[in-house]
Amino acid sequence: MRALLGFVRGLPVATKLITFLYAVFSVTTIVLRREIQEDLIDREAAGAAGVDPGRFFVLRPGTVARYPWTLVTGALVESNIVFLVCGIVALCSVGSFLERQWGTRGYAMFMLVVSIVPAVTSIVAIVILYAVRGSADILYTAQVCGLAAVVSAYTVGLKQLVPDYTVKLFRGTVSFRVNDVPGVYTLVAPIMFTLLGDVGSVLLVNIGFVESFIYLRFYKRSGSTRGDRSEAFAFVTFFPEFVRPVVSRLGAFVYNVAVRLRVVTADEGY
Repeated sequence: MRALLGFVRGLPVATKLITFLYAVFSVTTIVLRREIQEDLIDREAAGAAGVDPGRFFVLRPGTVARYPWTLVTGALVESNIVFLVCGIVALCSVGSFLERQWGTRGYAMFMLVVSIVPAVTSIVAIVILYAVRGSADILYTAQVCGLAAVVSAYTVGLKQLVPDYTVKLFRGTVSFRVNDVPGVYTLVAPIMFTLLGDVGSVLLVNIGFVESFIYLRFYKRSGSTRGDRSEAFAFVTFFPEFVRPVVSRLGAFVYNVAVRLRVVTADEGY
């Protein structure tokens, strides 16, 4: 117990606060939902969302106008106890590492960007899906919550900082380079969330990956420097060699459009 308390005390400030809020919001939502679970079963989607105890924390396209703060709290809510435990481990390990590297202010800004921007983008995507399908249920059944986007962003941040570090598990039986983690996560996680019927998390994984790269590549400040335009952190390096020519052409097109719109500068490429 003393070792655990010592570990918690040693966590950086932002990591400690974010983990605390994540645990409190998630546990509160899980416990309260279990108490009224039977009442939710017989209700239509909009009605169920209206009485769901998690509506004060969970982001939904159909309720975001009524509860706009869920754009911020959505990332701090997990309704699955297994994912909650995994999220706490990710926040305390990878999150604390990134905070120590970037400082509390830099890490806090990173967390705000990779939580809110993917959430907004996912809401827009779900609204478009609603317009195509014509069923309003998806506006209330789709939940945009959890750390799916944040974990994607973590893998991008690790690739930027320690791409060649080798992680060894089970006494070296399983080993992999940090450089390969973003590709594996963005491939496996969407399949897993699709099987679980979690549309929101499928969107968050992919959008979180792209938008965290954009932020770290072009906008994050480090002293007087903005972004990281190094060749080792180029967008094509996230993909296997055989698809890089295609990704390079597609990336060049998107980058040129962004430059013309003055979203990014034309300093050293993408």
